[in-house]
Amino acid sequence: MKIIVADAFSPNGLEEMKAMGHQVTYEPKVVGDDFVKLMGDIKPVVLIVRSKKVTKEVIDADPKLEMVIRAGAGFDTIDVAHCSRKGIYVCNCPGKNSIAVAELTMGLMTAIDRRIPEGDKLLKEGKWAKASFADCIGLKGRTIGLLGIGNVGKEVAKRCLAFDMKVLAWDVFLTKETIESMGATKVETVEELAKESDILSIHVPAVKETIGMINKKFLSLLKPNVVIINAARGNLVVEDDVIEHLDKTKGFWYGADVFLNEPAKKEAPFDSKLAKHPKVVGSHHVGASTLEAETAIGIEAVRMVKEYGASKKVNNCVNLAMDVKTTHCISVKYVSKVGALAGILAVLDKHGLKIEELKNCLLYTSDAADERSSVDLGGRRIIKKKKKKK
Repeated sequence: MKIIVADAFSPNGLEEMKAMGHQVTYEPKVVGDDFVKLMGDIKPVVLIVRSKKVTKEVIDADPKLEMVIRAGAGFDTIDVAHCSRKGIYVCNCPGKNSIAVAELTMGLMTAIDRRIPEGDKLLKEGKWAKASFADCIGLKGRTIGLLGIGNVGKEVAKRCLAFDMKVLAWDVFLTKETIESMGATKVETVEELAKESDILSIHVPAVKETIGMINKKFLSLLKPNVVIINAARGNLVVEDDVIEHLDKTKGFWYGADVFLNEPAKKEAPFDSKLAKHPKVVGSHHVGASTLEAETAIGIEAVRMVKEYGASKKVNNCVNLAMDVKTTHCISVKYVSKVGALAGILAVLDKHGLKIEELKNCLLYTSDAADERSSVDLGGRRIIKKKKKKK
């Protein structure tokens, strides 16, 4: 099958996909209209991206597209809703870059605490200023609050515990027992986390409920000397509110690997008021950009391509409906012969029943099958179009 890889990718992974017999087009620098044109010209079955935005225009340019693989965890750069409308799978590679992001989080934290960028700048200017850095607080014994303790958050927790820090965590999905098993203490609200933390690290996805959650109201709850680290997504914070808080709160610092309006290209001008602030230590959205992480992500993406190409098996799909609204479930046992399942579907079709889910299970050492279907008896939409009577 045809595959487009539109971002930097493991060379070994590219060669492995070619060895499987796939036609691989590697265009890591393609952007904008050229990206749309490339999709229309090649018409791949699978598209692999990392930081590239997969817009409606990119999706619509390729009528043969079946799967978009995000070579990473987050998928907010992909128009998932439009993919769902067109029956296209959107898949990711969760947990493969978690350690890399956690390491950068610790790096930003340490750099701010010990004012490393400022000290390095003075050295390069030929200045010795040891006395200026004598009041750094240190990390041992301080309380870090994790806003989310998923794949990345739990790796940050491990490293903070090694620094002899107290770890608090807020997470809507994990129980108190699960969080405590990671060595952290669960707090019930983000407000409590804000009030109790000396350092706060953000590790939640960018969804409707979290976008803009670090705002003026949240910042007003913080202690005076708090450090916030954001290696998740730029739109989780209201940048103007953070800048205002930096200006009026002497001890407040911000470390970030992500910003609003990041350039699509790897190298480009970037005029960010937040990034330029003297109390911000930043990096260039490189949290997942280590050779170790790139290799792990490449292996996972290739595995997904291999299984989809061989059997249409879909791994790590993020746009499958998890809560299908059905009203009834029927179970039909039948002998597994050609046309038997089609006959069952024809009966359901005849009665105008809408199939939401269907599972076909073969019984062990038997020719019989146990076929289970979730059927919406309320909707009268039939399975297939009926021919008009003449």
